[in-house]
Amino acid sequence: MATLTIWSESGGVGKTTTALNLAAALGRDEYEVLVVDFDPQPASLTDHAGYTKRKKADREATIVDALLDEEISVTDVRIEDELFDLVPAHESLASLESTVRAEQISMAEFLLRSALEPVESEYDFILIDPPATLNLLVDNALIASGNVLIPVEMTRKGERSAEGVIETVEALERQLQRAQPEFTLNVVGVLPNKVSGSTLNREVRTSLQESDIELLPVTVPDYNVLEQAWNAQLDIFRFADHDEHGLRPYQEQLPEVYRALADSVIERMETESATRQVSVE
Repeated sequence: MATLTIWSESGGVGKTTTALNLAAALGRDEYEVLVVDFDPQPASLTDHAGYTKRKKADREATIVDALLDEEISVTDVRIEDELFDLVPAHESLASLESTVRAEQISMAEFLLRSALEPVESEYDFILIDPPATLNLLVDNALIASGNVLIPVEMTRKGERSAEGVIETVEALERQLQRAQPEFTLNVVGVLPNKVSGSTLNREVRTSLQESDIELLPVTVPDYNVLEQAWNAQLDIFRFADHDEHGLRPYQEQLPEVYRALADSVIERMETESATRQVSVE
């Protein structure tokens, strides 16, 4: 089982679109996948996947209950979808930080990790999609996964964002190692996203590579069909197969892009896992 957080400090870079389509690609390859939407904002993965009503439901258990109530588990709140299972976000996640302070809950950064432990054996992959803003939710996601994939636009803002995320991950790793010396946070890679092939895109790519920031060998093009799929509440695979939608010839590479992303993530996480085992031995 491998757990991965998809995160960027900047909004609008395709973080949630990446999480959904990566989950769909893994599901299409018959991996057992759980997606945890950990973002209370209105436009989150729960909405993209078509379960908007679950974010406001007040008569059902939510992800917050699974975090704070020992009698409620992730299995009580997850949704079984065709390609993956989903733990939907809920608007009450926005007040989680104030709740744990008011109730004086210790080790609040480990709530998600504890909640996921009972179901880890059921899945090959767990993907976590937290908000872009650095807060308790992001800390929980990174600690629960130990791995992070960083989608960035090939712009100057994206370049600074990639550097900032890596610095944040390294700082959090150092902080946690004071209590758990063996703890590591692994940057699986930086994903060039929304790439148009412009001169600026190429310059930023070169600049990142010269900064020793490891880019994944996958590039997601800037196609508006991804926004159309979002509006239709479908991943790109089901959008392509849908009778009312479909892809134009120049867009037909998109599903293969996300399959290539899945392959790259699998390879890098397996390599990292093997490296950790060797270092422990």
